[in-house]
Amino acid sequence: MKTFYRLLFYLTLISISRAESGNAGPEAQHARISLGEVTSVVLANNPAIQQALRKWGAAKERVTQEGAWDDLRVSGSSRAARFVDVAPNAFTDQMVSVEQVIPVTGKNLLRARVAAADAVAAFEQARREQLDALAKTRASYFRLVNAYAQLDLNRKNLVSFRQIAEVSRSRYEVGKANAAEPLAGEVEASKLLESEQDILRNISAEQSQLNVLMNRDAFAPLGQPEETKIRSTVPSMEQARALALANRPEIKIASRSLASKLDS
Repeated sequence: MKTFYRLLFYLTLISISRAESGNAGPEAQHARISLGEVTSVVLANNPAIQQALRKWGAAKERVTQEGAWDDLRVSGSSRAARFVDVAPNAFTDQMVSVEQVIPVTGKNLLRARVAAADAVAAFEQARREQLDALAKTRASYFRLVNAYAQLDLNRKNLVSFRQIAEVSRSRYEVGKANAAEPLAGEVEASKLLESEQDILRNISAEQSQLNVLMNRDAFAPLGQPEETKIRSTVPSMEQARALALANRPEIKIASRSLASKLDS
């Protein structure tokens, strides 16, 4: 008798969980998004990347300014009245002077080299921002793909356990099974419902992360990602070391800074 009341309790709990699952389902699916589309939007709209690119543009303009000659100085004066009795042709009443400083020692060229090194550092910093944003985007995108795959698998398992519970309940009603069989199926189904809520929270978190990277509202609707085949080639230790030394922005910044100091 106690087992029968326990079965009724779990059946009531499962029916309530089903209703809540129907109301708390994911948002209406929008158009699917691809990794290429998300990457393009991130590169075009990410605030950190845009700020780094503007700094690089300003640094490039500074190279031309530092390499140019000093500004031409033009001055003039005019005498309004005379307070001494001097002949009119003794001195002039108006005067204009033009002065141009010529950098004979080549200081402007040295300043231009320093500014060029700063421009290279700004460019590499912009590359660093792009690489960091792309790494975060790809990681979040693949986590979102994985979460949707888990959600689909979880719902298929939920359907299977509900069918098993229905079959066990029918067998119990005709006396061919004990009360524990349908109860076990419903308990497993309730566990899958709890897992579904965790998966939905993970999906919402990854969607917010992608929206932030794309400079959108964190709660803006985002479509389901397309399945992407990962084609990766794992380099050897020597290849990885050579690629890091040749392409890492921090190393290029340090090398350019050292070269500019040696030139100066």
